[in-house]
Amino acid sequence: MNEQSTQNGPANKSMKIQIWIMLLMVGGVMLAGTLMVPTTEEQRQRMIELFGTTNQGNLITPAIDISSALEQHAATSMKWKVLIAGGESCDEHCQKVILETRQIHILLGKLTRRAERVYLADPEQLDQQELDDLSLAHPFLTVQQTGLEQFGELLAATSMVWDMSDTRYFVVTPDNDVILYYTQDQEVTGLLEDLKHLLKYSPDRH
Repeated sequence: MNEQSTQNGPANKSMKIQIWIMLLMVGGVMLAGTLMVPTTEEQRQRMIELFGTTNQGNLITPAIDISSALEQHAATSMKWKVLIAGGESCDEHCQKVILETRQIHILLGKLTRRAERVYLADPEQLDQQELDDLSLAHPFLTVQQTGLEQFGELLAATSMVWDMSDTRYFVVTPDNDVILYYTQDQEVTGLLEDLKHLLKYSPDRH
């Protein structure tokens, strides 16, 4: 009996050590995972660079705050935004972008509630009937009749070159920083990939 206890002693001690090592490893992984979840856009961008993630959209540097170009509802919303702007009136390219971004919004599935779409309309190019028709066709699109000129002025301080003659769409963070843009000729599926990635690695602030 004593001999068996003597033999089991080292085995039990070894087993306890292995269990503690496993617990420490699991705890370390959980701690690392917690520390790696980005809480700001700067941290998220740094993580993307570390893991080599490639954006489908074009990066805007520096990211700029466009709160001053947004109306109160959009400016205070804690959602990610797909902002559409530019073009001669809302021509066929503009209509196509609005329709395709709506489809992308739907394809986000359960993440849909964390994003919204905003269109900066030019009231000098669109009459009230056209604006009403647009709102009727796209009830979940926020049509804003102010801020377009100011938006263009803000973008002039970034790496983006744009005369606003063509329609483009942008990804805007919940803090109202515009970070990515897409031209009307780019495949809109790139927007879906970018949004899914951004929403996955950002906290839900809704």
